[in-house]
Amino acid sequence: MKTTPWLIGAIICCWLSLASESANNDALRAGLPSNAVDVHSTAAVVTIPRTRQFVLNDGDRHYQVMIKLPKDYRNNRTHHYPVVYMTDSMYSLQVVSGATRFPMNSNMMQQAILVAIGYQRPSKGSASRIRDYTPSHDASWKLPTGEAKRHVAFISQVVMPFIEKNYRVDTQQNTFVGNSLGGLLGAHILLEQPTLFAYYVLGSPSLWFDNKQLLQQFAQRFSQTPAISAEVFIGIGELEKPPYTHDGHQMVADAEAFYQILQSHPSAQTGTLQLKLLVIPEADHSMAFPTTAIHGLTWLFKRNLS
Repeated sequence: MKTTPWLIGAIICCWLSLASESANNDALRAGLPSNAVDVHSTAAVVTIPRTRQFVLNDGDRHYQVMIKLPKDYRNNRTHHYPVVYMTDSMYSLQVVSGATRFPMNSNMMQQAILVAIGYQRPSKGSASRIRDYTPSHDASWKLPTGEAKRHVAFISQVVMPFIEKNYRVDTQQNTFVGNSLGGLLGAHILLEQPTLFAYYVLGSPSLWFDNKQLLQQFAQRFSQTPAISAEVFIGIGELEKPPYTHDGHQMVADAEAFYQILQSHPSAQTGTLQLKLLVIPEADHSMAFPTTAIHGLTWLFKRNLS
């Protein structure tokens, strides 16, 4: 049967109408007005500048690691940079990269290499972080806990050597940034391997975990730790206490107790262990980290421009 020209035209018109409707629906789902279809259809993925992604292995576990280089890294070929190692990569890299972009690019703050360590692939983030960031086993949790020792070994024996082999780094300024359970992991490192990092930024550390086992270990053992040369910044939201916290955790009181234990160490008296506690007004657990990150890194890396 012959297809008449008018039928061909009708089919084409119908197809164009369906395509336009589909594009309009895509635009609406994306929160765009229908007249933005042409722009929406040509949109490109936005990436963080100067950032690369790798997968590093811890035995049978595979972790995403993202690395952002400083603005002048390629042009300043003799300079070695501090490295800021972060937990919870997809969250922390976006926060820290955005917060430090202006002060680092304008040289108000030392430029640094940002290294964000993600979760085991392809497990869900909650399962990996709860297992990897907790220093003791708590049988009351449904998910596995208590493998911080293995994860710290992965950071120190795999991630850090990889960075030091492939980039120009100042190993005297290695920095740890962690929030919540990541802050708990940082506190664990400070107790067990305090020289692994020179600087620590601990946001809202979950010291309540396992009936405050780590806080108790600090109270019992930290004063016996040999002389420490480190700078430790602790940030906590003013509202990280009942009734604003889950299960009634007293996170502000825990952070203050932790700070007092650190202050009692002889190294704090001589000044080789420098400490700062920031209680962030009107901030709860979900709000505190961005302020902790920029205040902590500014405290560590702000340039004296006078």
